[in-house]
Amino acid sequence: MRILSLNGNGIRASIKKGLVRWWETTQADLLLFQEVRFEDADFLAQTFPGCWTSLHSAAKKGYSGVAVISKRPPLAVSHGMGHPEYDSEGRVMRIDFPDVTLLNVYFPSGASKPERQAFKLQFLADFRAYVARVEAEVPQVIIGADWNMCHRAIDIHNPIRLDGVPGFTHEERSWLDALEDAGWRDAFRLFHPEGEQYTWWSLQSRSRERNVGWRIDGFWLSPAAVAGAQRCVHLTQALLSDHCPVLLEWDLPTTFE
Repeated sequence: MRILSLNGNGIRASIKKGLVRWWETTQADLLLFQEVRFEDADFLAQTFPGCWTSLHSAAKKGYSGVAVISKRPPLAVSHGMGHPEYDSEGRVMRIDFPDVTLLNVYFPSGASKPERQAFKLQFLADFRAYVARVEAEVPQVIIGADWNMCHRAIDIHNPIRLDGVPGFTHEERSWLDALEDAGWRDAFRLFHPEGEQYTWWSLQSRSRERNVGWRIDGFWLSPAAVAGAQRCVHLTQALLSDHCPVLLEWDLPTTFE
């Protein structure tokens, strides 16, 4: 199974930058898209003919939202996690295949104001409880997301100066520590222990050219799903937004084929 995760900073903007053609060249099975900023599910289906698509948009137009494009239909899909305050922002989508569940998640950003950071921290607590329920049903769980937070110092370009800013706070890093302590693994770090590898760059000051970035996108695998990881890479040459796509190759259960 080849799974892509991408924050496209608006799917219409990504389409104008070549998203459809790029998707066709990747030979991937699924694309998990975050920050859709879009409400037209019919247009999404028409844009990716022959694919199964699902859109979980936010109540506020032009804001947030997640979508999935798949070459095969799943067993089931569900939008939200039963919390109206998050579900109205289109944050979480669950996609079930035989023996594995994918979660497509757009984590809130707390950078705009303290109230949003508090909202984010509450989301983390409630999302962890939701994940525990999902994992109890299906042990093999893959989360593909814009996490909007960095775990370790090597995941951010200036960890000393940025220590404590939203996205790199003690609370957020501790939340990821606890996930790791529970046996979950950051798929990218299974294969790439070195630093200066990022997935988001500010549009200011030629940050992408200078590789001044944050690693806030990618996959985490439940304990039962870790053994299936074959490869995880950043596709930095795909210039579809201010984020780059992340590709996970995961050993597909035979019952899916």
